Amino acid sequence: MKYNIFKIFILMLPLNFFSQNGKVGVATTSPQATLDVNGTTNVNNEINLGGTDTSEGSSGTAGSMISANGLANPQWKNFDLPSGYLDGLVLSAAYIKSATQGITFVGTDNATNLSVGYSKDTAKPSHWKDFPELNQTFKVNKLGNIVNISVQTLAQINSAATGSLLASYGCGIYIDGALKFVRTGIVTGASGSYRTLNLNASIPNLSVQSHTFQFACAERNIPTNITLGIGTAVNTVTLSPEMAGTSVTIKVLEPIQ
Repeated sequence: MKYNIFKIFILMLPLNFFSQNGKVGVATTSPQATLDVNGTTNVNNEINLGGTDTSEGSSGTAGSMISANGLANPQWKNFDLPSGYLDGLVLSAAYIKSATQGITFVGTDNATNLSVGYSKDTAKPSHWKDFPELNQTFKVNKLGNIVNISVQTLAQINSAATGSLLASYGCGIYIDGALKFVRTGIVTGASGSYRTLNLNASIPNLSVQSHTFQFACAERNIPTNITLGIGTAVNTVTLSPEMAGTSVTIKVLEPIQ
């Protein structure tokens, strides 16, 4: 009776089920293991590891993961992930750019019109100057993201005038042509003085698509007898061109799940 049932079972198997030399293949005519599945597997219950002919294997515990164990049986392992780990963000992409060619402003002494406030998401005004070497396209793949952008540059003043000088400027981060982050800076001191400018912006919830990054700066209050350089040396006596460059790091952080 058992023999007849076995024959019926074999006849009922689909045509893509094969047996060869004690090995069973699904959707493959040459199985390479005891069970060789050429396709996806759908498990609607527990998976037991380490079982024998007389005992059922372990189904693991909640949160455990299957860990390879060389030629021996795989094992369930608890990796003790911190509470809330799967609710965090992971780095999905990073971009690093640098520029050795900066921009210069010959003072116009026009603080009345240029030393103004800035509004988020506005387009880049015509008097702002950008750094073409730093332009970057990056991609966001998931909602709930944060894009972190860090910029470091140097600003230096140069003038034939003596004594203490002052020049102010603003620099901003533009995403898809819209202002997202801005910082202002002032350089004071004698001709050749310079200051470091750092911008560190975390921009949340950008849309899922490719985006463009631009870095640009503008004059705010620069007297007519002063030249201001940003990302470039305008007085090489006190600052070498190599040390005056600009660097940018763009990090795309997205949800784990």
